[in-house]
Amino acid sequence: MTEITAELPKHRAVNGHDGPSTPRIPRQRSVEERPVPPDHSIAVLPRRLIGIREEVLDWVPEERPRYTRLGLILINTGLMAAISLFVALHTVVQVPWPVIVPVAVFWGFLVLAIDSWMVSSTHGSLGTGRWLMFLPRLVMAVLLGCVIAEPLVLWIFHPAIHAEVEHDRQEQIRVEAGWWARCNPLDGSSTLAAPECKNYQLGLNGPAAEQGKLASLQADRKQLSAEVASLSGQLAAKQKFAQDECAGVKRDGTSGRAGKGFRCDSAWQVADAFENEIALPAKRARISSLDQQINALTGTVSTAEHTHGATVEQRIKENVAAFASKFGPIDIIDESRGLERLAHHSGFVAAAEWLVRILLILVDSLPVLAKMLSGTTAYDVLVNRQLHSGQRFHGRSLDEVEHRHEATTNAGIRTVDEQSRVAQERHDEDLEDEIDRRAKRYAAEMDR
Repeated sequence: MTEITAELPKHRAVNGHDGPSTPRIPRQRSVEERPVPPDHSIAVLPRRLIGIREEVLDWVPEERPRYTRLGLILINTGLMAAISLFVALHTVVQVPWPVIVPVAVFWGFLVLAIDSWMVSSTHGSLGTGRWLMFLPRLVMAVLLGCVIAEPLVLWIFHPAIHAEVEHDRQEQIRVEAGWWARCNPLDGSSTLAAPECKNYQLGLNGPAAEQGKLASLQADRKQLSAEVASLSGQLAAKQKFAQDECAGVKRDGTSGRAGKGFRCDSAWQVADAFENEIALPAKRARISSLDQQINALTGTVSTAEHTHGATVEQRIKENVAAFASKFGPIDIIDESRGLERLAHHSGFVAAAEWLVRILLILVDSLPVLAKMLSGTTAYDVLVNRQLHSGQRFHGRSLDEVEHRHEATTNAGIRTVDEQSRVAQERHDEDLEDEIDRRAKRYAAEMDR
């Protein structure tokens, strides 16, 4: 407190003469008079957003910084909402970014208006009912925070998410190409019996006929070669027996006597008859013919397989390219799934994701939280009192209007009653005059 005293004036003339001056009484005055002068700075704008009445705040100017910062928090949430929608739309909609800006600005303005209402509607609330008032507003703030936070979370993890999405797409393409290659072998062999290849059949006619003919010729040659080898062995055994018989070699079945005789001639006759019977030259000629056919058909099958393999590879590439074309640009759904996979594979990413999400939700809910944590302020007390005063004044004003209207109505009724009474009296007088006039006229007629 600073004591301020008025300066004593000099002598003042009394009745034309200078007389002794009367001293003024010193008075005490506060350095900060209330209300203080209005604030005309730019800080008024954030406070207007949260519904602050400056004429009330002038009585408690100490609250100005608190509500200025609360208004700035509100502006930040609106900016975050606009940025969040811009990021989301820029990811989902393939249009130039200047087209998205007006929509993002409108969304930010809408969130700003909602937050402004949630904060301004709590001014002047006191007592236990204050927390019941904050509860639904806090729930709305958290829901808005969840909507706003998700695109920002995806934007923060954008590089890792896009790398994960690209890797997942390449893996899917690789698996798809593997199924097509597994179910459509380059050699043209059929996989129709495999149930897992039901949806991966190209329907191409490969060199199956040529391959079947070649396989049949190869089987015939193998069988004929085995037969020739067996018969050649049997013929060689019989010829060896005849040679041993003629040479006098002692073994099972031979006589052991050398020289050309009956047994020697008989052994050779048996060997020659067997040789004529099995017709080995014809069979060997058949094998030679089969070799020529196999060699010729092998070249044909090789060419057909190469052509068929090239066709299969081209068709597989086309199907895989069609599968890859379904992915399109990475949208917000792909990013969400990519973030889920990253969080599933890495506990650090999962923890960081939820920490960032919770932090953004808290920031988006900060206007209502800040108002709650501020408690009951001096401004709230003044607003509450002014609200109650306004209600009382309004009630009294209504009573005054009712009384004035009632008095006016009663005065009108009295005026009407008076006019009616006067009219009735005039009517009675006129009636009496008419009766007298007629009575006189009747008396005059009787005298005649």
